[in-house]
Order: sequence, then C-alpha cells, then structure tokens
Amino acid sequence: MPISSVFKISFIISSLMLISALYLEYFHGALPCDLCITQRWFHGVIITYSLIIIFIINKISISKKLLLFGGGLLWLLSSVAGLYHFGIEMSFWTGPDGCSSNIDFSKDTLTYLLNKSPIKCDEVMFEIFGLSLAGWNALASLFIFLLTIILLFNKRLMKI
Repeated sequence: MPISSVFKISFIISSLMLISALYLEYFHGALPCDLCITQRWFHGVIITYSLIIIFIINKISISKKLLLFGGGLLWLLSSVAGLYHFGIEMSFWTGPDGCSSNIDFSKDTLTYLLNKSPIKCDEVMFEIFGLSLAGWNALASLFIFLLTIILLFNKRLMKI
C-alpha cells in the first residue's frame, strides 16, 4: 500500500468522524462538552496533517516512516483523549471540576455555577450500540493507530 493511500484513508476517516459529530450536534441535539470539543480538535489536526502530507509527499525529502509515525502519534493522542472522556462518562475516574455534574454547594454556589460548562462531560449525550461517542472515538482512533504501527513495521505491506 502506498504511503499516500494511508494518509488519504486517515483524512477520510477523521473527516467522517468529525462530520458525524457535527451532524449529531446540529441535527440531533447532541451538544458537545469541553472534552468533546478537545477530541474534535485532534481530528482537525489529523485532517490538516493528512491533507498536507497528501499534497507534499512526493516533493519532500523527509523520511516517509517519520511522516507515518507522526500520523500514528496523532491517532494515538486522539485515542487517549477519547479514552479519558469515556472513563469519565463511565465513572472510572473524575474529570475536570468545571465539566462534571457535581455541584459544590457553598456560599459561592452561584459564581461556581456560572463558571461551569452547561454541558457535562460525565453525562453521555448520545450512544450508538450502547457505546458513547467518546468510546467510539477511542476505539476507532486506537484501531487506526494500530494499523499505522503495523504498516510502519511490516515492510511487505508498506511501499515506502
């Protein structure tokens, strides 16, 4: 498989994931929390990186393996962000204070509530087959990362 095909696939998958999230937000009311927005930024970076590599792959002298490693690293970071968010949704760990459903009732409760995000990171807004969007993002991103690593270390599959 040519390395340019890997980046085309990366571009398409990340674009579909981002478009799906935007579609669910604007047409089905699945409003994003702060961590959802962070995951979208990772996909924006993956899309941009993939697009740049697609256009300059044959015009640069940088190692193709290094470029592939960079793409794999971005997918790994996207997976970690999705896993972190998924863990918060499943109550495996707590997330940022401004992104949880817990309310601190004190003398400054109003100020506290005004500074919090209205969408909570620990509440699942939308599920597909029993898994939240953060869970799907973590799985898909991890899958693409693993494929990238397999291609990186298997010379028979990769034409570099």
